[in-house]
Amino acid sequence: MRDHPVSSSGIRTPDQRLRVFVSSAVRELAEERLAARETIERLHLTPVMFELGARPHPPQELYRSYLEQSDIFVGIYGDSYGWVAPDMDVSGLEDEYLLSEGKPALLYVRDPAPHRDERLDGLLRRIKDGARVSYKRFSSPDQLADLLADDLAVLLAERFASREVELPSGTITMLFTDLEGSTQLLRELGERYQSVLADHQRLLRDAWHAKGGHEVDGHGDAFFVVFQGAKDALAAAVRAQRALASHSSRTAVELRVRMGLHTGEPALAGERYVGLDVHRAARIAAAGHGGQVLLSEATHSVLAGDEVTGVTVRDLGRHRIKDFDEPQRLYQLVIEGALSEFPPLRTLDAETNLPSMPTPLVGREKELETIGARLRRPDLRLLTLTGAGGAGKTRLAVQAGSELLGEFEDGVFFVGLASILESDLVSSAIAEAFGVRESGSIPLVESVKGYLGNKRLLLLLDNFEQVAQAAPLVSELLAAAPGLKILVTSRTVLHLAAEHEYPVPPLARPDAVMLCVQRAQTVKPGFSPSGADAAAIAEICDRLDGLPLAIELAAARVKLLSPQALLGRLGQRLQLLTGGPADLPTRHQTLRGTIDWSYELLDDEEKALFRRLSVFVGGCTLRSAHAVTSPAGDLGPDVLDGLASLVDKSLLRQEEGTDGEPRFRMLETIREYALERLAESGETEVTTRRHAEFFCALAEEAEPELRSPRQTSWLARLDAENDNTTLAATAAEIDNLRLAWRYWVDKGDLDQLNKLVDSLWLLYETQGSYHATIELTTELLKVLSSTPSTPERAMQEVTLRTSLARALMAIHGYTREVEEAYSRALELFEGERELPQLFPVLRGLASFYNYRAEFDKGAQVGREILRLADTQADPSMRVDGHLVLGSSLALQHDLHGGLDHLEQAIASFESQGPGSRRFRLGNNPGIASFTTSALTLWMLGFPDRALEHATRAVTLARELEHPFTLAYALFHAGFLHLWRREPEPMRDRAVEVLDVADEHDLPIWMALGTSLLGAAKTGLGRSEEGLAEIRDGIALYQGLTTPPVFWPLILYVRAGACARSGRAAEGIGLIDEAIEIADTGSGLTLLPEFYSLKGDLALLLPEPNGSGAEPWFQQAFDVARDLDARMIQLRAAIGLCRSQRERSNAQHTGEQLSAVYAKFTEGFTTPDLIDARDLLERAPQDDRRGRRARS
Repeated sequence: MRDHPVSSSGIRTPDQRLRVFVSSAVRELAEERLAARETIERLHLTPVMFELGARPHPPQELYRSYLEQSDIFVGIYGDSYGWVAPDMDVSGLEDEYLLSEGKPALLYVRDPAPHRDERLDGLLRRIKDGARVSYKRFSSPDQLADLLADDLAVLLAERFASREVELPSGTITMLFTDLEGSTQLLRELGERYQSVLADHQRLLRDAWHAKGGHEVDGHGDAFFVVFQGAKDALAAAVRAQRALASHSSRTAVELRVRMGLHTGEPALAGERYVGLDVHRAARIAAAGHGGQVLLSEATHSVLAGDEVTGVTVRDLGRHRIKDFDEPQRLYQLVIEGALSEFPPLRTLDAETNLPSMPTPLVGREKELETIGARLRRPDLRLLTLTGAGGAGKTRLAVQAGSELLGEFEDGVFFVGLASILESDLVSSAIAEAFGVRESGSIPLVESVKGYLGNKRLLLLLDNFEQVAQAAPLVSELLAAAPGLKILVTSRTVLHLAAEHEYPVPPLARPDAVMLCVQRAQTVKPGFSPSGADAAAIAEICDRLDGLPLAIELAAARVKLLSPQALLGRLGQRLQLLTGGPADLPTRHQTLRGTIDWSYELLDDEEKALFRRLSVFVGGCTLRSAHAVTSPAGDLGPDVLDGLASLVDKSLLRQEEGTDGEPRFRMLETIREYALERLAESGETEVTTRRHAEFFCALAEEAEPELRSPRQTSWLARLDAENDNTTLAATAAEIDNLRLAWRYWVDKGDLDQLNKLVDSLWLLYETQGSYHATIELTTELLKVLSSTPSTPERAMQEVTLRTSLARALMAIHGYTREVEEAYSRALELFEGERELPQLFPVLRGLASFYNYRAEFDKGAQVGREILRLADTQADPSMRVDGHLVLGSSLALQHDLHGGLDHLEQAIASFESQGPGSRRFRLGNNPGIASFTTSALTLWMLGFPDRALEHATRAVTLARELEHPFTLAYALFHAGFLHLWRREPEPMRDRAVEVLDVADEHDLPIWMALGTSLLGAAKTGLGRSEEGLAEIRDGIALYQGLTTPPVFWPLILYVRAGACARSGRAAEGIGLIDEAIEIADTGSGLTLLPEFYSLKGDLALLLPEPNGSGAEPWFQQAFDVARDLDARMIQLRAAIGLCRSQRERSNAQHTGEQLSAVYAKFTEGFTTPDLIDARDLLERAPQDDRRGRRARS
């Protein structure tokens, strides 16, 4: 996402909607484009999606103009790069991105995209590398819609920028315009549309500027302009209409622009006017037709007595306009020389008693569309909107009724039932709404039926839950009046045969954010959130479950509290969210009062069930609900009926679980209330304990599955469908498992904690939640320390401390805490070595020795792991054993022996799949075997096989979806590209490492990835930038107190960057330090590579004939020959040839190079082998020149 303030000159529609330009391949991403369009429209924004049919590519001038006139750029990319026009160097897709500079940009890349065009890959790399804007990945249209909605919500919350020209305040006149039929004009005019649109803009702007208008929003086919005086506004509108009429007569292109004027006192928030006056002005304009100018009664009153030549005013009477329930008196200007006769206004004039709403409805477009569609169905006559208190049912129903006014010829009528406590009085309330009175001996109900007769009418019954016994009356009315439809709002369903239920969902996050900001501005007009405040607003809306009432109550607190301060107080939301407007019903003036209303409608068993269900976090299943809330059957033999009743009463939400079984969940706002009620009942301890006992039992039940190979797909997709019920249930219950863990930690019950530890450990590890792993282990060690010491307890402590150390290393590197944890484990590690718990201890020690560069000890541990694997016949343990032994041997001195074990690890790994194991911490051993073997193969002279192994490692890591492993694989693949002298793929791998490290808080990979990215940039010729990046990476690395094993590699990377940047002296100091460390045992295999780089650096120094380089190249050649490290040997031989080109022994070095080159069987397109071949081909000529020079 690129962060820029939204331009104040962008097009807005009459109701101030921003325009969002969507750039993507049209055919390939049709579903994604539709998802984007629906998301943008749902946010009250206007999508700009330029696509003309039957054309090979969009006209450049046209799409560039549309992009220029838009406020926000959205790029969606899949496989296609798009068509490149004959006169262009790039496709329209890339051109649109380049032209979006300066606008807020949101970019989304489909992943996977197996057939992505190389040119699109190049564009995405440039985007990533340029740091101008980042992008997010999506895998489906639904995921794209969610990402786009969230990003636009944050952007909207931050969009109020400052403006250089001060806008007028106080009483002003607002003018909205809209070009009628612009889409049809585009179809008719094609490429000519741009010039006609430009004429329209010029004519209108001339009129505004001539009369001192301030353009708030405008471009394209819509404007919002304000004037300090009403007379100036009227004169500007008249001037504009006359100019448009003149233009139409000259060009034969009719431009009809509707206009609306209203005078009021809107609040000014940054660059934006807010308040009902703005909405009233926009709705007045929308009620007119092209060429028509409408005035509000307020504007007409201000203009009384002022005359404009050639203009009269026509009274159009009172009309109902959208979002305003009170009829508005409207007037029309009759302008000489312009159109004066128009069809009836587009207003909502029908018989109704719908209540006036004090504020406009925010969001809910999708819900209104659904409700309207259902009420239009001939077969549907009763629709009940259900939802928790404060969900916005009434507001939604009134809006739906308002929008349906024109479709019910006998009107839409509202009956509020909130104040009625007896079911028998419902018929009286309905009769009163219709104006029906009792007549003699005829029952009132019969009079109502008679009134309805054959009328086509919509009846809205609000707050039906407290008079639910009156449901039969609803059926009676429907039976008596075939043209009647009824819309009900209720916290519970009516259970009638004709009933269709529509559960009102919480507000979508973008709409919730918009509501919060708008309501906050009513109590604090200057409120304009950005940065941390905007993020806090979004988090507040999430924490309040998207409930409109809760959000409005929270927004009212912005007058005294900043959004961040408000967010910090949401732990006591029931106490905080009070003080609603006095004109609201009492139950809606506090959040607690709203939920109280629902609670008091429950019977005693339902109240008990409701209270006890509050102990669940993230929901419960039918099985867990029964076990925790009614194990002895005190709530009946089966709690299913009670759960169903709470769902019907909107106090519980039913969802489909991962195994197809129903899952029940409370909104957090309601759960907080239920927890209070549980505490009042005195049942908190007994219910919480039953909850903790149940989830211990569930964890024990899942343990055999957790150890089985079938865990793989579950661990990779925690909440996806799974054939194994136990696994799916355990994964879905992670929040409840955490809560049970916390309970038993507080009780100090080690036995119960041991039942939970495996499940939580594996779940945390799979998610890459190392912080949670550390917390869990630390807490278990604390409880363990308070229990009597036994051999079993000692072994458990060893296991925990080594695992804790590995988790700490994954996050922070080799710190003092890590060393202390390992040291304590070593002290305890005595006695019997055949216990099953020994493996995690050995694996932890192997990591410890590896990070300390004590490879001889690491090799010994590897042999012990293999011995234990044979004893226990554990193939996954065998992978670790071969990896530890192979990597230790390879890094010591035995490349071939190390590779043999690494290949055995790969074979064992691939035979069983990438399954997880108990205490699976750090990187996956199978994938580590691929990366380590890749680097070993490179040194041995097999560059093509090395690349295959590295690429395979990254592919497997992506499939595993394990963050630490993915970062590990990407870094090592990138490091191989460094050795292969391939800066572009190295840069791509480095950027991906940083993405993973940033998302999952992995500082060690952030440091290493930053250094690798810097090295790539120096290879691409961006020396200063790259060196600075490496310095940043080293600073991060040193701040982690990192292990010795990586330090010489970091120095080597920086020294190589110095060589590529021409800074030989600086590089030599760095490589000398790396050589000194490696020479003491920290990576003997790497020494010849370090020697060779020292030779390269020495060649760059101003010494005659490069004599200082020869000893280092020779030493590198000799050591590499002893190791059979052919690739390093080749590099050293190349260096010798270059340093001795003019010397007498040049022929000998050429023979050495030829002998090494002859050993290669692959990799002939890599830079090193190309260099070697070129040197060998030039050698005879160089030799002849050398002999002539010497003679």
